[in-house]
Amino acid sequence: MHPKTVRILNRGEFEQLKNTIALRSKARNALTNNPCYAAATPADVSLQLTYRCNLRCKHCYQWNDKGSFHDMDHEQQKTELPLNIIEKVLQETHTPNAKLFLWGGEPLMHSQFSEISKLLQRHPRTVIMCTNGILIKKKIDDLLAIGSHLNLLVSLDGLESDHDALRGKGKFRQTIENIQYLLNLKEEGRFQGEISLSCMVSESGVGKMYNFMEWAEQMCINTVYFQYPWFISPDVATNMDGYFRDKFCWMNVPSEKPTWHSYTYQLTESHLPLLRESLAKLASRPWRCRIRYQPQLEDDEIDDFIRGTSRPAQRRQQCLAVSNRLEVHANGDVTSCKFFSEFVIGNLHDQSVDDIWHGPDFQKIRETLNREGLMPVCSKCILLYLNGV
Repeated sequence: MHPKTVRILNRGEFEQLKNTIALRSKARNALTNNPCYAAATPADVSLQLTYRCNLRCKHCYQWNDKGSFHDMDHEQQKTELPLNIIEKVLQETHTPNAKLFLWGGEPLMHSQFSEISKLLQRHPRTVIMCTNGILIKKKIDDLLAIGSHLNLLVSLDGLESDHDALRGKGKFRQTIENIQYLLNLKEEGRFQGEISLSCMVSESGVGKMYNFMEWAEQMCINTVYFQYPWFISPDVATNMDGYFRDKFCWMNVPSEKPTWHSYTYQLTESHLPLLRESLAKLASRPWRCRIRYQPQLEDDEIDDFIRGTSRPAQRRQQCLAVSNRLEVHANGDVTSCKFFSEFVIGNLHDQSVDDIWHGPDFQKIRETLNREGLMPVCSKCILLYLNGV
C-alpha cells in the first residue's frame, strides 16, 4: 500500500536524498568497528527554539492535559533558546549539505524570531521548520528573508472539523488562510521555499484521508506526511522505566514522571479496518504531490504500531541519529534522543558543540545503544525510521 506520485524530485531534493543515503551507509559501516562512532560534525542539527505554544492540541505530548510540559512552573514553560547559542551552533556545525530542523513548542513564537531569521541568512543551509501555521502571515517578512533554503512543514490534521477537533474551533480557517497566502506568494515568486503538510491520522479524520489528499493536490502542496499517533502503551512505558534505571542509572535525571509516559494519544483499535481501507484507496491512483507516511508501515506492522507495542516497523534494529544528528533543547540541553529529554549529555550554555558531541557521556550512550539494541520506546520515534537501519 505505497502511494505513487507523478511528481519528480528536483535537483536539490535529489542531492539531499543522495546525501542522506550516503551518511546512513557511512555510519552503519563505521559502527561495526567502533560502537561509539560519531560523524566528525553532526550532519543534521535540531533546534527547539521555545517551549511556548499558542495552541493546546489534544494529541500533543508536550501541551495536552497529560503532556510533559505541565510539570514545569510558569517561568520554565516560557523558556527560549538564546540567540548566542543558536549562533554558536550554526558556526560550529557548518558543513556542506548540513540541514537544520526548527521546532518547539511553536518556533514562530520565539520572541526574537526576526533575529533568528538574520542568523539563518548569515549562515545559510537547508531549513525545515515544523509549525502550526497560525503566525505565518505575522512573521512573513522574516520567513521570506530566509529564501529558497526554507521548507515549511505546516500541521493540518484534516479538513475543517477534523483539524478543529484536535486543535480548537476556528483553527482550520486561520491556518488555511495562511497556507493560501504563502502559496500565492510562491506563485508570485516572492516565497522561494517549499510548503508541505503534516496530517495526524485521527479518529475523526482516518476515513477521510483520500478527500484530504484530493484537496492538498488541488492546492499544489509539495508533500503530505500522514503521521500515525506516537502512542506508547502504559506497559511499554513501564518497561522503559525499568530499562532506563538498569542501563542508564549513571545519568543524573530528576524524579518526575518520565516523558515517555506523555505519549498517550492513540487511534483506537476499532478504527484499524477504516485505516486499512483509507490506505488502500490512497494507493489506488498516482498523485501530483507526494504522500509519505510517518512511518511507512507494511500491513502486518500496522496493528502493533497503533497499539503502542515496542515492536519496531521496517525491521529497524539500529538508530543512527545518535551518530549523525545533534538535538538541542530550548534550555540549552543537548540530548541523545529528541523526544525524550531525560537523555541529557551536556548544555551549550557552558560547553561547545564539539565537547558534547565527542564527549564521554555521548560516547557512553552510543556504546550502550549499539550493544543493547533499541530501547522499548524507540519503535515510536520517527527518527528511527528516518535515521535508522
